Amino acid sequence: MKITFVLQGYSKHPIGGVKMVFEYANRLAERAHDVAILFDCSKGTINRHHEIPKFLRDSYYRFSVWRHPKWFPLHRNVKKICSNTGIHDYEVPDADIVCATAVSTAADVAGLSASKGKKLYFIQGFENWGEWTDDAVKQTYRLGMKNIVIAKWLEKIVRDSGADCVMIPNGIDFKVFHLEQPIESRQGHTISMLYHKQEHKGSKFGIEALCRLKERYPDLQATLFGVPDRPADLPAWIQYVQNASQSQLCQIYNQSKMYLCPSIKEGFGLTGAEAMACGAAYVASDYGGVHEYTEDGRNVLLSPPKDVDGLVQHVSYLFDHDDKRIELANHGYQDIQRLDWKNSVDAFEQVMRDALAE
Repeated sequence: MKITFVLQGYSKHPIGGVKMVFEYANRLAERAHDVAILFDCSKGTINRHHEIPKFLRDSYYRFSVWRHPKWFPLHRNVKKICSNTGIHDYEVPDADIVCATAVSTAADVAGLSASKGKKLYFIQGFENWGEWTDDAVKQTYRLGMKNIVIAKWLEKIVRDSGADCVMIPNGIDFKVFHLEQPIESRQGHTISMLYHKQEHKGSKFGIEALCRLKERYPDLQATLFGVPDRPADLPAWIQYVQNASQSQLCQIYNQSKMYLCPSIKEGFGLTGAEAMACGAAYVASDYGGVHEYTEDGRNVLLSPPKDVDGLVQHVSYLFDHDDKRIELANHGYQDIQRLDWKNSVDAFEQVMRDALAE
Protein backbone atom coordinates (compact mmCIF):
# COMPACT_ATOMS: atom_id res chain seq x y z
CA MET A 1 0.00 0.00 0.00
CA LYS A 2 0.95 3.60 -0.55
CA ILE A 3 0.46 5.47 2.74
CA THR A 4 0.79 9.14 3.69
CA PHE A 5 0.87 10.37 7.29
CA VAL A 6 0.14 14.09 7.72
CA LEU A 7 1.85 15.87 10.61
CA GLN A 8 1.44 19.45 11.80
CA GLY A 9 4.95 20.83 11.37
CA TYR A 10 8.22 19.08 12.13
CA SER A 11 9.67 18.32 15.55
CA LYS A 12 13.25 19.08 16.54
CA HIS A 13 12.66 17.48 19.93
CA PRO A 14 11.01 14.29 21.22
CA ILE A 15 7.20 14.35 21.38
CA GLY A 16 5.36 11.19 22.39
CA GLY A 17 2.53 11.46 19.86
CA VAL A 18 4.88 12.23 16.99
CA LYS A 19 7.07 9.33 18.04
CA MET A 20 4.11 6.97 17.66
CA VAL A 21 3.53 8.19 14.10
CA PHE A 22 7.21 7.64 13.32
CA GLU A 23 7.03 4.14 14.81
CA TYR A 24 4.11 3.19 12.57
CA ALA A 25 5.80 4.75 9.53
CA ASN A 26 8.99 2.77 10.15
CA ARG A 27 7.28 -0.53 10.81
CA LEU A 28 4.98 -0.22 7.82
CA ALA A 29 8.00 0.63 5.65
CA GLU A 30 9.71 -2.50 6.99
CA ARG A 31 6.71 -4.46 5.71
CA ALA A 32 7.38 -3.11 2.20
CA HIS A 33 4.64 -0.47 2.21
CA ASP A 34 5.40 2.79 0.40
CA VAL A 35 5.29 5.30 3.27
CA ALA A 36 5.53 9.09 3.22
CA ILE A 37 5.22 11.69 5.97
CA LEU A 38 4.00 15.14 4.98
CA PHE A 39 5.05 17.88 7.41
CA ASP A 40 2.73 20.89 7.22
CA CYS A 41 5.05 23.82 7.96
CA SER A 42 2.65 26.52 6.75
CA LYS A 43 1.87 27.68 10.30
CA GLY A 44 5.46 27.55 11.56
CA THR A 45 6.93 30.30 13.72
CA ILE A 46 9.25 31.67 11.02
CA ASN A 47 6.25 32.28 8.74
CA ARG A 48 5.02 34.91 11.20
CA HIS A 49 8.06 37.05 10.41
CA HIS A 50 6.85 38.61 7.17
CA GLU A 51 9.94 40.79 6.99
CA ILE A 52 11.84 37.62 6.03
CA PRO A 53 11.45 36.90 2.29
CA LYS A 54 9.12 33.98 1.59
CA PHE A 55 11.72 32.01 -0.37
CA LEU A 56 14.03 32.12 2.67
CA ARG A 57 11.26 30.95 4.98
CA ASP A 58 10.38 28.13 2.60
CA SER A 59 14.03 27.14 2.27
CA TYR A 60 14.40 27.09 6.06
CA TYR A 61 11.53 24.64 6.48
CA ARG A 62 12.59 22.40 3.60
CA PHE A 63 16.08 22.17 5.10
CA SER A 64 14.66 21.54 8.60
CA VAL A 65 12.41 18.70 7.39
CA TRP A 66 15.34 17.20 5.47
CA ARG A 67 17.58 17.41 8.56
CA HIS A 68 15.13 16.25 11.25
CA PRO A 69 14.22 14.32 13.28
CA LYS A 70 17.61 13.71 14.82
CA TRP A 71 16.01 12.26 17.95
CA PHE A 72 14.32 9.37 16.12
CA PRO A 73 15.86 7.29 13.31
CA LEU A 74 13.36 7.13 10.47
CA HIS A 75 13.53 4.15 8.11
CA ARG A 76 15.55 4.94 5.01
CA ASN A 77 12.53 4.20 2.79
CA VAL A 78 10.19 6.63 4.58
CA LYS A 79 9.82 9.70 2.35
CA LYS A 80 9.67 13.14 3.95
CA ILE A 81 7.65 15.91 2.31
CA CYS A 82 7.73 19.55 3.39
CA SER A 83 4.61 21.59 2.65
CA ASN A 84 4.94 25.34 3.02
CA THR A 85 1.44 26.01 1.73
CA GLY A 86 -0.70 23.72 3.88
CA ILE A 87 -2.54 20.42 3.50
CA HIS A 88 -4.22 20.28 0.09
CA ASP A 89 -4.27 18.29 -3.12
CA TYR A 90 -1.31 20.08 -4.66
CA GLU A 91 1.06 19.08 -1.84
CA VAL A 92 -0.30 15.68 -0.74
CA PRO A 93 0.75 12.80 -3.03
CA ASP A 94 -1.71 10.33 -4.50
CA ALA A 95 -1.89 7.23 -2.28
CA ASP A 96 -4.06 4.37 -1.08
CA ILE A 97 -4.26 5.72 2.48
CA VAL A 98 -3.85 9.21 3.94
CA CYS A 99 -3.83 9.61 7.72
CA ALA A 100 -4.52 12.71 9.84
CA THR A 101 -2.52 12.63 13.07
CA ALA A 102 -3.88 15.55 15.12
CA VAL A 103 -6.99 17.68 15.49
CA SER A 104 -5.24 20.47 13.56
CA THR A 105 -4.81 18.22 10.51
CA ALA A 106 -8.19 16.47 10.55
CA ALA A 107 -10.42 18.84 8.56
CA ASP A 108 -7.80 19.43 5.86
CA VAL A 109 -7.18 15.70 5.40
CA ALA A 110 -10.93 15.04 5.30
CA GLY A 111 -11.21 17.61 2.50
CA LEU A 112 -8.63 16.00 0.24
CA SER A 113 -9.73 14.44 -3.05
CA ALA A 114 -10.30 10.69 -3.30
CA SER A 115 -7.05 10.22 -5.22
CA LYS A 116 -5.08 11.02 -2.05
CA GLY A 117 -6.33 7.82 -0.47
CA LYS A 118 -8.89 6.45 1.95
CA LYS A 119 -8.86 8.70 5.01
CA LEU A 120 -7.78 7.63 8.49
CA TYR A 121 -7.64 9.74 11.67
CA PHE A 122 -5.11 8.66 14.30
CA ILE A 123 -6.38 10.01 17.66
CA GLN A 124 -3.92 9.93 20.58
CA GLY A 125 -5.59 12.34 22.98
CA PHE A 126 -8.59 14.60 23.51
CA GLU A 127 -6.99 17.75 22.11
CA ASN A 128 -9.29 20.33 23.70
CA TRP A 129 -6.65 22.98 24.25
CA GLY A 130 -5.78 26.33 22.73
CA GLU A 131 -8.47 27.38 20.27
CA TRP A 132 -10.06 23.92 20.25
CA THR A 133 -13.23 23.58 22.33
CA ASP A 134 -14.69 20.22 23.32
CA ASP A 135 -17.38 20.51 20.64
CA ALA A 136 -14.88 21.51 17.95
CA VAL A 137 -12.69 18.49 18.73
CA LYS A 138 -15.68 16.14 18.69
CA GLN A 139 -16.76 17.52 15.31
CA THR A 140 -13.47 16.28 13.83
CA TYR A 141 -14.42 12.74 14.85
CA ARG A 142 -17.55 13.03 12.67
CA LEU A 143 -15.76 14.01 9.45
CA GLY A 144 -16.28 10.55 7.96
CA MET A 145 -12.73 9.25 8.33
CA LYS A 146 -11.75 5.89 9.82
CA ASN A 147 -10.99 6.86 13.43
CA ILE A 148 -8.23 4.98 15.27
CA VAL A 149 -7.82 5.61 19.02
CA ILE A 150 -5.07 4.41 21.35
CA ALA A 151 -7.08 4.04 24.56
CA LYS A 152 -10.45 2.83 25.84
CA TRP A 153 -11.28 6.20 27.39
CA LEU A 154 -10.76 7.86 24.01
CA GLU A 155 -12.91 5.19 22.39
CA LYS A 156 -15.76 6.18 24.70
CA ILE A 157 -15.40 9.88 23.89
CA VAL A 158 -15.40 9.24 20.15
CA ARG A 159 -18.42 6.94 20.30
CA ASP A 160 -20.30 9.34 22.61
CA SER A 161 -19.65 12.10 20.06
CA GLY A 162 -21.61 10.09 17.48
CA ALA A 163 -18.71 8.55 15.55
CA ASP A 164 -17.25 5.08 15.20
CA CYS A 165 -13.64 4.07 15.90
CA VAL A 166 -11.18 1.22 16.29
CA MET A 167 -9.01 0.95 19.40
CA ILE A 168 -5.35 0.01 18.83
CA PRO A 169 -3.06 0.37 21.87
CA ASN A 170 0.42 1.81 21.48
CA GLY A 171 3.30 -0.61 21.22
CA ILE A 172 6.64 -0.62 23.02
CA ASP A 173 9.92 -1.29 21.24
CA PHE A 174 11.41 -3.97 23.48
CA LYS A 175 14.65 -3.90 21.51
CA VAL A 176 15.12 -0.34 22.78
CA PHE A 177 13.40 -0.50 26.17
CA HIS A 178 14.46 -3.65 27.96
CA LEU A 179 15.85 -4.96 31.22
CA GLU A 180 19.59 -4.39 31.68
CA GLN A 181 19.88 -3.98 35.46
CA PRO A 182 18.17 -6.82 37.38
CA ILE A 183 15.19 -5.55 39.36
CA GLU A 184 16.31 -7.30 42.55
CA SER A 185 19.84 -5.86 42.53
CA ARG A 186 19.01 -2.14 42.26
CA GLN A 187 20.55 -0.29 45.16
CA GLY A 188 19.94 2.97 47.01
CA HIS A 189 17.03 5.38 46.69
CA THR A 190 16.85 6.07 42.96
CA ILE A 191 13.94 7.54 41.02
CA SER A 192 13.32 9.14 37.63
CA MET A 193 10.65 11.38 36.09
CA LEU A 194 9.76 13.26 32.89
CA TYR A 195 9.88 17.05 33.12
CA HIS A 196 7.53 19.02 30.89
CA LYS A 197 6.39 22.65 30.86
CA GLN A 198 2.78 21.84 29.98
CA GLU A 199 0.59 22.13 33.04
CA HIS A 200 -1.29 18.88 32.43
CA LYS A 201 1.98 16.94 32.84
CA GLY A 202 2.00 17.88 36.54
CA SER A 203 5.78 18.35 36.78
CA LYS A 204 5.52 20.86 39.64
CA PHE A 205 3.71 18.28 41.77
CA GLY A 206 6.32 15.65 40.96
CA ILE A 207 9.20 17.97 41.85
CA GLU A 208 7.51 18.92 45.12
CA ALA A 209 7.15 15.21 45.92
CA LEU A 210 10.84 14.64 45.15
CA CYS A 211 11.85 17.50 47.46
CA ARG A 212 9.81 16.01 50.30
CA LEU A 213 11.33 12.60 49.63
CA LYS A 214 14.83 14.11 49.77
CA GLU A 215 14.12 15.21 53.35
CA ARG A 216 13.12 11.67 54.23
CA TYR A 217 15.90 9.96 52.24
CA PRO A 218 19.01 12.20 52.19
CA ASP A 219 20.76 9.86 49.71
CA LEU A 220 17.89 10.14 47.20
CA GLN A 221 19.13 10.25 43.61
CA ALA A 222 16.56 11.75 41.25
CA THR A 223 16.97 12.00 37.48
CA LEU A 224 14.66 14.14 35.38
CA PHE A 225 14.64 14.18 31.59
CA GLY A 226 12.88 16.44 29.15
CA VAL A 227 13.04 18.71 26.14
CA PRO A 228 13.20 22.20 27.75
CA ASP A 229 16.32 23.73 29.22
CA ARG A 230 16.98 22.78 32.82
CA PRO A 231 14.48 24.72 34.98
CA ALA A 232 16.23 27.58 36.77
CA ASP A 233 14.60 26.68 40.09
CA LEU A 234 15.29 22.94 39.91
CA PRO A 235 17.28 21.89 43.02
CA ALA A 236 20.94 21.29 42.25
CA TRP A 237 20.85 17.74 43.64
CA ILE A 238 18.39 16.64 40.92
CA GLN A 239 20.13 15.46 37.76
CA TYR A 240 18.60 16.73 34.51
CA VAL A 241 19.11 15.19 31.07
CA GLN A 242 17.94 17.32 28.16
CA ASN A 243 16.82 15.71 24.88
CA ALA A 244 17.74 12.22 26.03
CA SER A 245 18.15 9.66 23.27
CA GLN A 246 16.20 6.40 23.45
CA SER A 247 19.31 4.56 24.63
CA GLN A 248 19.84 7.19 27.34
CA LEU A 249 16.23 6.78 28.45
CA CYS A 250 16.70 3.02 28.69
CA GLN A 251 19.73 3.62 30.89
CA ILE A 252 17.88 6.13 33.09
CA TYR A 253 14.97 3.72 33.61
CA ASN A 254 17.33 0.82 34.36
CA GLN A 255 19.22 2.86 36.95
CA SER A 256 15.98 3.72 38.76
CA LYS A 257 14.23 1.69 41.39
CA MET A 258 11.12 3.71 40.64
CA TYR A 259 9.58 5.83 37.92
CA LEU A 260 7.29 8.68 38.96
CA CYS A 261 4.54 10.12 36.74
CA PRO A 262 2.60 13.05 38.26
CA SER A 263 0.49 13.83 35.16
CA ILE A 264 -2.94 15.37 35.59
CA LYS A 265 -4.25 14.25 32.21
CA GLU A 266 -2.61 11.90 29.72
CA GLY A 267 -3.85 9.89 26.77
CA PHE A 268 -1.62 6.90 27.43
CA GLY A 269 1.53 7.72 29.40
CA LEU A 270 4.22 6.32 27.15
CA THR A 271 7.16 6.93 29.47
CA GLY A 272 5.50 4.93 32.22
CA ALA A 273 5.15 1.94 29.91
CA GLU A 274 8.77 2.31 28.80
CA ALA A 275 9.94 2.44 32.42
CA MET A 276 8.00 -0.72 33.26
CA ALA A 277 9.68 -2.48 30.33
CA CYS A 278 13.02 -1.50 31.90
CA GLY A 279 12.14 -2.83 35.35
CA ALA A 280 11.31 0.36 37.24
CA ALA A 281 8.45 0.16 39.74
CA TYR A 282 5.72 2.56 38.63
CA VAL A 283 4.20 5.21 40.90
CA ALA A 284 1.75 7.58 39.21
CA SER A 285 -1.19 9.87 39.57
CA ASP A 286 -4.48 8.54 38.24
CA TYR A 287 -4.28 10.52 34.99
CA GLY A 288 -6.73 8.45 32.93
CA GLY A 289 -4.61 6.78 30.27
CA VAL A 290 -2.63 4.90 32.91
CA HIS A 291 -5.44 2.32 33.08
CA GLU A 292 -4.73 1.27 29.49
CA TYR A 293 -1.79 -0.87 30.63
CA THR A 294 -1.75 -0.97 34.44
CA GLU A 295 -3.70 -2.34 37.39
CA ASP A 296 -3.53 -0.41 40.64
CA GLY A 297 -1.83 -2.44 43.35
CA ARG A 298 -0.48 -5.04 40.93
CA ASN A 299 1.92 -3.13 38.67
CA VAL A 300 1.40 0.49 39.69
CA LEU A 301 0.51 2.52 42.78
CA LEU A 302 -1.96 5.31 41.96
CA SER A 303 -3.05 8.44 43.78
CA PRO A 304 -5.36 11.28 42.67
CA PRO A 305 -3.89 13.95 40.35
CA LYS A 306 -2.16 16.83 42.17
CA ASP A 307 -1.97 14.72 45.37
CA VAL A 308 1.65 15.26 46.39
CA ASP A 309 1.10 13.46 49.70
CA GLY A 310 -0.13 10.39 47.85
CA LEU A 311 2.93 10.30 45.59
CA VAL A 312 5.27 10.66 48.57
CA GLN A 313 3.47 7.95 50.54
CA HIS A 314 3.59 5.45 47.68
CA VAL A 315 7.25 6.05 46.84
CA SER A 316 8.18 5.86 50.53
CA TYR A 317 6.26 2.62 50.95
CA LEU A 318 8.19 0.98 48.13
CA PHE A 319 11.52 2.34 49.35
CA ASP A 320 10.77 0.99 52.84
CA HIS A 321 9.43 -2.37 51.62
CA ASP A 322 11.85 -3.56 48.96
CA ASP A 323 10.04 -6.87 48.57
CA LYS A 324 6.91 -4.97 47.50
CA ARG A 325 8.95 -2.80 45.13
CA ILE A 326 10.41 -5.92 43.52
CA GLU A 327 6.99 -7.58 43.27
CA LEU A 328 5.39 -4.48 41.70
CA ALA A 329 8.26 -4.02 39.23
CA ASN A 330 8.28 -7.70 38.23
CA HIS A 331 4.53 -7.62 37.58
CA GLY A 332 4.98 -4.46 35.54
CA TYR A 333 7.79 -5.95 33.48
CA GLN A 334 5.78 -9.11 32.79
CA ASP A 335 2.48 -7.37 32.04
CA ILE A 336 3.86 -4.72 29.69
CA GLN A 337 5.15 -7.39 27.31
CA ARG A 338 1.65 -7.65 25.81
CA LEU A 339 2.18 -4.23 24.20
CA ASP A 340 4.15 -5.75 21.36
CA TRP A 341 4.44 -3.53 18.30
CA LYS A 342 3.66 -6.46 16.00
CA ASN A 343 0.14 -6.64 17.36
CA SER A 344 -0.41 -2.90 16.90
CA VAL A 345 0.93 -2.82 13.33
CA ASP A 346 -1.09 -5.93 12.42
CA ALA A 347 -4.24 -4.15 13.63
CA PHE A 348 -3.34 -0.91 11.82
CA GLU A 349 -2.80 -2.83 8.59
CA GLN A 350 -6.19 -4.49 9.01
CA VAL A 351 -7.91 -1.11 9.39
CA MET A 352 -6.27 0.06 6.17
CA ARG A 353 -7.29 -3.11 4.30
CA ASP A 354 -10.86 -2.70 5.54
CA ALA A 355 -10.90 0.92 4.39
CA LEU A 356 -9.71 -0.04 0.92
CA ALA A 357 -12.29 -2.81 0.70
CA GLU A 358 -15.21 -0.42 1.29
